[in-house]
Amino acid sequence: MSTTASTEGGAGALPTHAGRTAVVTGAGRGIGQELCRALAARGADVVGIDLGEVKETGNVVEELGRRWLGITADVTDLDAITVAATAVEEFGGADILVNNAAIDDAVHFDDLDLDLWRKVIQVDLEAPFLLCKAFVPHMRAQGWGRIVNIASGVVMNPMQRFVAYRAAKMGLIGFSRALATELGNEGITVNIVSPGVTKTVMAADSLGEAAFERSAQARAIQRVAVPADIAGAVLFATSEDCGFVTGQTFMANGGAYFV
Repeated sequence: MSTTASTEGGAGALPTHAGRTAVVTGAGRGIGQELCRALAARGADVVGIDLGEVKETGNVVEELGRRWLGITADVTDLDAITVAATAVEEFGGADILVNNAAIDDAVHFDDLDLDLWRKVIQVDLEAPFLLCKAFVPHMRAQGWGRIVNIASGVVMNPMQRFVAYRAAKMGLIGFSRALATELGNEGITVNIVSPGVTKTVMAADSLGEAAFERSAQARAIQRVAVPADIAGAVLFATSEDCGFVTGQTFMANGGAYFV
């Protein structure tokens, strides 16, 4: 694959993700779209999976000179994920998997019914399991892989609502740590990136626009977080430099809290 200079970094610098293929879920907008752009800018070819339209993301990736494969699929559908895993073979396999797709339940516990509970758990926790089952064999075959699961800073805050979402994201952290232990000796790292409140359509719908400024004032870095702020942590966690870091949670929250 090409090793032309990245659009980021110093003159003549080689892309840090050159020769890699990255699979990103929830690629159609927000954090997922920005992750696709950032990975492509670092030299990766990108496979974007989303329930909705991914054409705009594909245009961004291709403008950066990288190969793009857009797949419209429900990440909770095992058959769809199997098809996606097969399609990725034309890219030579998957080196990087970022489980970013998510939904939430912006309701109080009394209004949370079993159907919504199950749907959130399926998308936010079960789907990453299915995707790891589909793509880990590619990584095993080459003895190298990076898995990043996107959690959420909401699990650390004593706020109301989001019962299913918070349960799923805490489960995702536990799943990531367990998987890191299983895959550590196979050249595959598994880490978690946990964003704070970030300016996206999903967050605006769930929290309201005023939440962004409120969150900014409560941070050490007092500005509104945008998807590019999350991409930096993901780029490190998916890089060659992250080969001895696994099972860890990167808090991309601007210093909203410390752990």
